[in-house]
Amino acid sequence: MRTTFVTPPEYAREALRLAQITPATGTRRPLGFWKVMKRNRGALGKLTPFGTPKDGLEPKNPVIVALGDSVTAGHFEAGNDHEEIIKKAETSGLEEGDIVEITDARECYLEKFRLLLIDKYEQTSVSVLNAGIAGDTIYGMQKRLYRDVIRYQPDLVLINGSLNWGEEQGDTQDYASALTQVVLTLQSELKSDLVLMTPNMELPARRQNPRSPLKERVKVIRSLAQELGVCLADTYKVWECYQKMGYPLEALLASPGHPSVTGHEMYATVLMQLMEP
Repeated sequence: MRTTFVTPPEYAREALRLAQITPATGTRRPLGFWKVMKRNRGALGKLTPFGTPKDGLEPKNPVIVALGDSVTAGHFEAGNDHEEIIKKAETSGLEEGDIVEITDARECYLEKFRLLLIDKYEQTSVSVLNAGIAGDTIYGMQKRLYRDVIRYQPDLVLINGSLNWGEEQGDTQDYASALTQVVLTLQSELKSDLVLMTPNMELPARRQNPRSPLKERVKVIRSLAQELGVCLADTYKVWECYQKMGYPLEALLASPGHPSVTGHEMYATVLMQLMEP
């Protein structure tokens, strides 16, 4: 399905301008991924300036895996009769035709990032695997690391899992511990570059965890990126700038927790900052 929510042009222009001019990535860069993107030609080694790799296998096309929740999965506004659908899910169960939320993977930040990479590295064929699952928490992502990430041996892993964290999941320290374990597991199993991503902002209408406000989890992500030596894509920082300038958050949110197409473009723009020195 297609999302129909549109950010008003005046707010979209300003949000994207801020995403372009706001330093949101720190100093660490995915150097291994850079090398793969620059050297890959989607061709036999003898047809490139770089030759066949030492393992004797022909060069593998670059692979990106994005681990996340509904935002990564490409969910936007709620479907029709949203409250009734949720009630039905909790009681009798959903039927095949029931739509909880509009899913539009064409407009997801991961797809937009891929297209921007293609523009930058025109000779490279890069693949992306979307491991976003609506409603999932960092606990759930931790359980599916081998199935959804590690077995693909990606060159770049994006980790965007902070929005779903209710009281039943725990406090901010519990979140920090779970996210740390996700990063350490990936570091031990892969040679990939890792990117910790901060989320978009939410509307106050979305249920909050009093034991772990979103701002605290954002601080955890920023701190762990530095502590664990991984890249940071701090999209939340751009949203903070947007809000401080007095612009309405609701203009960038297709639902209380899901960004509009413009919000996804902001994510992709920040990720592309990592592709620059």
